[in-house]
Amino acid sequence: MRVLVTGACGFVMSVFIRRFLQEHEEARVLALDVGEPDTAWSGHLADVAGRVDVERCDVRDRDRLATLFARHRPETVVHGATVTLVPEWEREDPGRFLDVNVMGTAAVLDAARRAGSVGRVVHVSSAAVYGAGDPGRTEPQDEDTPLEPDDMYGVSKVAAELVARRFAALYGMSVPIVRFTKVFGPMERPTSARTLMSLPYHLARALVAGTPLAVTPRTLRAAGDWISAVDVAAALGLLCTRPDVGSVAFNLAGGAAVPVPRLAELFGVEMVADPERAVADMDPALRSGKDGIYDVGRAARLLGWRPRDLAQQVGEYREWALAHWTPETLADPGGAT
Repeated sequence: MRVLVTGACGFVMSVFIRRFLQEHEEARVLALDVGEPDTAWSGHLADVAGRVDVERCDVRDRDRLATLFARHRPETVVHGATVTLVPEWEREDPGRFLDVNVMGTAAVLDAARRAGSVGRVVHVSSAAVYGAGDPGRTEPQDEDTPLEPDDMYGVSKVAAELVARRFAALYGMSVPIVRFTKVFGPMERPTSARTLMSLPYHLARALVAGTPLAVTPRTLRAAGDWISAVDVAAALGLLCTRPDVGSVAFNLAGGAAVPVPRLAELFGVEMVADPERAVADMDPALRSGKDGIYDVGRAARLLGWRPRDLAQQVGEYREWALAHWTPETLADPGGAT
């Protein structure tokens, strides 16, 4: 199987590539990214590097996409390229989200349908499509929850989903959509498209450094529906290989609200309320929409996928962090990758 992955040097896509190639010895991946792979990415994929072809490509460049699709003849595409939410970016250049996340998606889908070799495009969306949601809602949200984005990133993701659905209808393409949020795990690191790190990332750093983690006081009253990138990668692999998954959306999440103190306990890290030194801030009032709990029943029914126990997910990430980071590399701004 030949799989083309956009945004390949990013956090979740790098975890997916390694897992997919480890599980499918006959597979080969064409990794597209707008930038050069960093040393962390190259090291992460060292054991499967012989089956990874790396090409620089801006997903908005239709001519470049056409050339690469024709040369490599992929059978499946996982479209993960995106510009993620940074509030400053939204204010400074809101059009960037639409340009990359919407027009880039259209360009990838058009290249896929013209290639003649692609049978499926897995479109990576986001729980940002749900926006703030209904503040009074307490039950898990399924994929039919109204899409009411409240930032330009979410707006761009809703628009990209609509583009994906239209391509599926127009050309008979299989374009399943995945929505996830609060993802953590190996290979999370600052990049040109991602600058806001997850709470588990900060907890992992504190674990390696052997120091408490300073957060805002209200963060200690917050909760979240966290999911490991390894579990997300497993679902993406199923979407690449399972027949007849259609072009529907899938929530990928833990399916339960986990209080922040419990998350810290799983990491074995002490948290201290210190607004002056806080590296993380979560609002405990945000418990719905993109910050809510997700119903993952559709993925269970159609893919046979369920998230592992959170303790197992965190334990795996702890082991990875301790194996790849040291207090010395954490002290170097460019070292903890």
